[in-house]
Amino acid sequence: MSDNAEEGIARVQLGQKDGLQKHQARSTKNLDDRSFTSLFALAFLGLLVVWVTASSPYIIYGSFIAAMLVTLLFGVLRIKRIHRTRAQRELQAKQMQSDSIKENGG
Repeated sequence: MSDNAEEGIARVQLGQKDGLQKHQARSTKNLDDRSFTSLFALAFLGLLVVWVTASSPYIIYGSFIAAMLVTLLFGVLRIKRIHRTRAQRELQAKQMQSDSIKENGG
């Protein structure tokens, strides 16, 4: 989907009933994602400090495995959200197309 199509969907949503509330809810989710990413980056920096200062191999390798698992989990959840968002936008585009066909008498 091109950038122009997404911009058109956003303009129509803002003009619909409750469009502004939906837009604000989506913006809040994006802010939540950015906050989570920032916390994730800080946690990774803390993990680097642990790896540099730890002397026990159990702590080093255990934290490395935990970091890999958390990263994989975050990636899977992010991919699922991207697919869900794309499907929702495609559905909205189809609804807009069907509405415009009905309005034009087609």
